[in-house]
Amino acid sequence: MEIVRSTFYRSQHVTGPACVLVSIRFGKKPENGPQIFCLLAQGKHDASVKFDLENHVAEVLSGVAKANAECSGALEVEAIEVVPDDYPRKTQAEYVAYKIATAVLQGEI
Repeated sequence: MEIVRSTFYRSQHVTGPACVLVSIRFGKKPENGPQIFCLLAQGKHDASVKFDLENHVAEVLSGVAKANAECSGALEVEAIEVVPDDYPRKTQAEYVAYKIATAVLQGEI
């Protein structure tokens, strides 16, 4: 039996008409990319993502890679949680992922 302690680092980012929750678990990145988990609000049952999930994942990975490069880090994204009803603007998830990864690498969290 394997027992795993998991920690997601989360940050919300709201800018006028755009809103996104970036939630990342660092660990060993799976070969086929990070696992994706949907976070549903209480009473919601529809887990279909209403934004470009592929772009969201790419932005998260890009933000973490940028932080790794700047901070001499080696963080890997094992999993990402998403809120299906979010409505992020372009580069918003990348910015938040960068801020999260930088804070982790600099020991601020």
